[in-house]
Formats: sequence, structure tokens, C-alpha cells
Amino acid sequence: MTLRLTFCSCLVMATIMLFTNLSSAQANISFTPSARVDQSSLTSVVSDPIIQSFDLSPDGKTVALLVVAGSKVGAPLWLVKEDIAAKRVTASSELGASVFPTGGFVPQVVYSSDGRYLVVQDLRSVRVADSNSLKTIRTIAPPSGKELQTPLFVVGASNRNIFACAFGGEQKFNPRLHTTPVQVEVVDVSSGESLGSWSAEDVPQSISSDGNLIAMSSSQPQQGVLPLNVFNTSGKKLAALTGGFFFKEADQSKALGRVVGIFIGKQELLLTPDENTDQSGHHSGDSLQLVTVKQAQIQWDIRPRHYGPTGELALSSSSTTALAVSWYLPAPSLVHEGPLPASTPELLVLRTGASAKVEAALPIHSFGLKVAGWLENRRPRVSADGSVIAVAQDSGVTVLTQNALSAQSH
Repeated sequence: MTLRLTFCSCLVMATIMLFTNLSSAQANISFTPSARVDQSSLTSVVSDPIIQSFDLSPDGKTVALLVVAGSKVGAPLWLVKEDIAAKRVTASSELGASVFPTGGFVPQVVYSSDGRYLVVQDLRSVRVADSNSLKTIRTIAPPSGKELQTPLFVVGASNRNIFACAFGGEQKFNPRLHTTPVQVEVVDVSSGESLGSWSAEDVPQSISSDGNLIAMSSSQPQQGVLPLNVFNTSGKKLAALTGGFFFKEADQSKALGRVVGIFIGKQELLLTPDENTDQSGHHSGDSLQLVTVKQAQIQWDIRPRHYGPTGELALSSSSTTALAVSWYLPAPSLVHEGPLPASTPELLVLRTGASAKVEAALPIHSFGLKVAGWLENRRPRVSADGSVIAVAQDSGVTVLTQNALSAQSH
């Protein structure tokens, strides 16, 4: 999804709950827990392991993790790969001293579209590693200039080994909604070829399946929301999308939230509001929309029952399965002091195409890794065919597999 987001206090509370009931809330499709990756399977390689980031391989068979050896400043950072079925570490590599996350950004490990590479952003550098041996093949250099530029965020295309990497100056934590000016470098990680470079208003949220378009927040609000701008690899702006999301009760010149999007294919984006609300406790919208880049036309619009957008989206590289995290709370409860009503976040599983529908709603508890509240800890991952899902939960990773009968029906 993706982008560093600012979370309202009520949503951050979701990170301290526990994943209990993982059965589908609807009969169309179901997933069940098939594996757990946590401290117990990592201690043979890393002492006092703390998982900072993870990704699921396109085939859904392995999980790659960035693991810190202990909580001391500068503790060793490890890249580890674990076989899900065998429940064992198959490769590991020490990367050097870790950097404490600042400014809302954390280290990342991301599989390339073909599964051959792992792109590691550790807040010091961006390196490309062989996904089998974990040996570094090349590094992606920051833009040249007088000011020190460090990597902040990376996002990869789903059908080509192209990544958009954002580099910026020193970051300080800002609890308010804001954008982060960066230099974007678009790189083919299989060859190291640079495909584009430009100064941008914010970090990339998503890159199209062919790697030709990049989406990121605008810094100029419209009706209280930051639109999602779309650029080509040369930095030419092609569109500004809002999906019709807006805040009714707001100073329209100020941003209260943003539009979040993820590419479905080459020219379409799945849009949703982020988690932010106005003074009445309402989001800027309550739907998920598929919008074309060129005409900004809405192809379909679905409104899940009791949908509370959080801005967390994921998509299978086949573009057939989308995931959206929802946490619904009545608007009045978000503006009045006192305890929140009982509520459980849900992982919505959507089957996409000419139209879309929610085919499963998986209740979520204890959402996140040990560093609470960061995007990398809340965004789900999904295999290329949509049959395997990985979710950060209770300081580890829970892997869910689609049940055989429901898989056959699709």
C-alpha cells in the first residue's frame, strides 16, 4: 500500500489485540491458519530476534524477514528466509548494524515479481539480494547532491522487476497528516538500469504492473483530502484522482485525510480513503472503487457492510485477489471521550474483475509487529494466485491458506 500513514489513536489500539477467529465470515470462500513464523523458529539463527519487516514470496511458499538481534541501539540486522511448510530457516545473512526507525519509516524487505530477488531497504541503503543465497547482487544508489539522502520507502511492480525507491533527508516523527518530499528513483532491479528520476511531493504508494506508472499523494488538498497523483517514470503528472472522497465538515483548504490506492494492472487503481476522520467522526468515504487513470472513470464501486477504511491494501500479482483492512467504529464513538465500543478489525478478501465483491471477512486481533503502528506491520501480503495470505500478528507472521473446497469452486 505502499506509503507511510499517520494513524489516529483509536486505530493504533488495534496493534495490541489478538488474532483469534480466522474463519471466513461469508460462505463464498474461507482461509485457515497454516503456519506461524515468530521468535520460536528464528532463535536458531538470531539471538533475541525481533521481526521488523516481512514479505511473502509470489508462490506463497516462503517468507522473507528482516530481524533485529535484540533491542539495543545498533543491534545486528539479519535477512532471513523461512520455508513455510517445513517451518525452518533455509537461508540467513547478517546485514550490519540496524537503524532505529524514525519519521514514520521502517526497514523493508520485498520480493521481486518473479521471486528471484529480494529488495532490502534498511534505512541506510537499498540492496538487491539473490532470494536463494541472500547474497547482495547490487545496491541502488541515492541521488547525487549536497544533502544526505537516505532510503525511506520502496515499492515494486507486480509483473516486472521494476521498483520505485524514495530517498529523502533526515526525518522527524510528525503525528499530523503530511507528505514527505523525496527523490524518486525507478530501477530495474534485475539489471540495475535506471529508468527514471525526479523530485516528488511524497513517497510512492504503488507502481503499475508493468512498472510504467507510479502513484503518490499530492500535497494540495481538494475538499479536505489529498488526491492520489499518477506519474510516468519521467515524473510527468498524468492524473489526480480523488474517487469522489471528501470531508463534509472541514476547512476544505486543509487536509484531514488522503486517498490511498493500489494499481490493478497497468491503467487502473483500486482507491479507498485512509483511516482519518473529520470532527464529526466520519471518514471521507465508505467504499472501495476501481478507477481508470486516463479518464478517471469509476469502473465499479463497492460498499462493504460496516466498512471502516484504514488505507491498508494489497493485491495478488494475478490481479484477481485484493485485500483491504477494515475497522468499523460508529462515528460518534470516535469524537466522544470514553471507552470505545467492542469492535474487531477485519481483513476483507475481494475477488476482482469486471466487477468485485467481498468474498470473505477475516476477523483480526493483535495486528502488527513489535514496532507498533507502522505501515509495514499492518499491510497484509498475498501470493500471486491469491491462495495464501500472510499477516503480521502478535509480533510474528501468521500464514493463512485458502481451503481446498473453496479454492476448487473458484
